[in-house]
Amino acid sequence: MNAIRKACVEAIFREFEDHGDAIRPAYADGWNDIEARRSLGHIVGFIDIDVADLVDIVIDTINKELM
Repeated sequence: MNAIRKACVEAIFREFEDHGDAIRPAYADGWNDIEARRSLGHIVGFIDIDVADLVDIVIDTINKELM
């Protein structure tokens, strides 16, 4: 389970770093106002989270890990 958890966390951080749709600035072009703190496991700032997209990322990652 630890490997799956780690893979899901990495997938979420990658989604943020790639400026995907699941985690984005709550206003216009505020990417510089959001900070990913990998060492703490946090993404901080004024963000908009698309829960359905985030769940899809987690499910896809779990499926990949289980194959």
